[in-house]
Amino acid sequence: MTENDGINVTKTLMDIQQRLVRIEEQTKGTQEFGERLDELESTVAEHESHFKILFWSLSAIGVFLFVYIIAPLLDDWLAKLGGIG
Repeated sequence: MTENDGINVTKTLMDIQQRLVRIEEQTKGTQEFGERLDELESTVAEHESHFKILFWSLSAIGVFLFVYIIAPLLDDWLAKLGGIG
């Protein structure tokens, strides 16, 4: 092993260390976004069940209105139209 080999290895190690430091600096912001994304994900998961309940409730109300109110009125109206002709 010559002196140049030792210098080259030292330079390579220093370059790697500098790159690692730069990568760590760049990922600090990403780590903060990760925490915020986790919070948002939990909030969305909480509200997802509320939206499912709201959807099915509104669907049930719509079906009820159609079956018990709109359909009989529509049937009466069509019967009157048929009786006139």
